[in-house]
Amino acid sequence: MNNMTSEELRVMVNTRPMTFFQITSIGLCVVINMLDGFDVLVMSFAASSVSVEWGLSPSDLGILLSAGLIGMAVGSVWLGPYGDRFGRRLLVLACLVIITLGMLLSSQVADKYQLVGCRFFTGLGIGGMLATLNTMVSEFSNDSKRGLCISILQSAYPMGAIVGGIISVYLLSEFGWRSLFIFGGLSSLVMIPIAYWTLPESIDFLLSRGGKSSVDRFNQLSVKMALPTINITNSSEERKEVVNVRTLLLQPYIQKTYSIWCAFFCLMFAFYYLVSWTPKLLVDAGLTTTQGISAGIYLQVGGILGAISLGVLSAQFNVKRLTAGYLVMSVVSMLFFGMAELSLLSLMVCASVTGFFLIGAMIGLYTIAPALYPVGQRVTGIGWAIGIGRVGAILSPLIGGILLSYGLSSSQSMVFFAFPLLIASVVVWRIQVAKNPL
Repeated sequence: MNNMTSEELRVMVNTRPMTFFQITSIGLCVVINMLDGFDVLVMSFAASSVSVEWGLSPSDLGILLSAGLIGMAVGSVWLGPYGDRFGRRLLVLACLVIITLGMLLSSQVADKYQLVGCRFFTGLGIGGMLATLNTMVSEFSNDSKRGLCISILQSAYPMGAIVGGIISVYLLSEFGWRSLFIFGGLSSLVMIPIAYWTLPESIDFLLSRGGKSSVDRFNQLSVKMALPTINITNSSEERKEVVNVRTLLLQPYIQKTYSIWCAFFCLMFAFYYLVSWTPKLLVDAGLTTTQGISAGIYLQVGGILGAISLGVLSAQFNVKRLTAGYLVMSVVSMLFFGMAELSLLSLMVCASVTGFFLIGAMIGLYTIAPALYPVGQRVTGIGWAIGIGRVGAILSPLIGGILLSYGLSSSQSMVFFAFPLLIASVVVWRIQVAKNPL
């Protein structure tokens, strides 16, 4: 047994090669996040069919598209702090249960009001899940691979949307839109026992708690991670630190907090308008439902490549500068996608390029956020950043629906929703990132 501090153990994790146990733990988080990617965007896949069946207006559809995002915002800020108080693993399991119930109930609704409620409930689980998974992957990674691991985690989100989009084409044509929610709910249900038996608790959380139980649990993981066993962790004073949003708004965190909130808000505002309305707008412009969904899939394919590219480049270059550059290029590609007269092939290519930079920039924010806060505030900090970002995600489909209802063209709406990305690029460029706070 050793009397090492949590800081010394964290240095060992940061500098040593990652073990097979760490890689498989991160892999499980990736699979769970892949399911979340489908669960978030399933409403956009079903939008045209639901709209036809119930005779919905663009404003009605905007509310349906935003309901899940509202739930995600609430879930991020409400459930996220429980990951700092009771553990990352417990929160992941609870969120899986919420998502499963929400998706299955969505398949049985009788009207738009019930669907709004079910989408909100599902969003609660997804919001809590996003903050927790990002934190766990960051804490199980070493310094040289952290950016890449977070990129792979967040790439699973568009990958889930891609696979879900492909499956949705078949399910919609054969069984109708309700089958999409049944598929998502059953997939999440399968993951509950798998996560229960195989997902470990975050080592940083265990180190920050102290006490015999946490030390014993850490020592069970230490063998798998090639770490020494320990007698004690942090001091009791550190363990008593209060976990809440007020701490994020005090020195030394306040400037970092407002900066990351602004960046997430602006990026989510632009991104969720694009992914929520693109399939419907393209169908209205004359494309088939399959082609409209395909454009959304191509956007997500480009996003995966953008996420991986930023993760690889972050090992060699400053991540905040990379992110700022991706945000600027997102503006250019989004405007071109919305305003240029393109053939079907060119449209799909442009959608991919737009997704490349938008999701790449999002990965940059997810990589930056954990470095802004110490372990005792990390899920809370990330949860609130994601929650504020979800406010932008909530508003953008609603505002998009209103603007389109009043006659704004799709190209004009692209200009409106691309502008905040310039603000985000400036904010990210100026943010101060500490290296691996404890």
